[in-house]
Amino acid sequence: MSDSNETNWTAVAARAQAYQALHLAGLSEAPLLVKTGFLMTLGLARAEAAVLVGSTDESVRVAMSRAKKKAAPQPSNGGTGATDA
Repeated sequence: MSDSNETNWTAVAARAQAYQALHLAGLSEAPLLVKTGFLMTLGLARAEAAVLVGSTDESVRVAMSRAKKKAAPQPSNGGTGATDA
């Protein structure tokens, strides 16, 4: 685009459709990571999904990292990994 005042209507339409998809999927009131994950599954980049859910890319990145660490299995104490037969 040569003129900085031009509107990228493709991007506007894509954002509108993504917002509508959130609503139709019943995720309007869902937690941030659920909505962001849904939009990323539809093919949006994390940064774009973050903007659509009213957040920032950095905030979503940190939240996803924390959720991933929380969901990771914790190693057992003192175990060798072998099971008793």
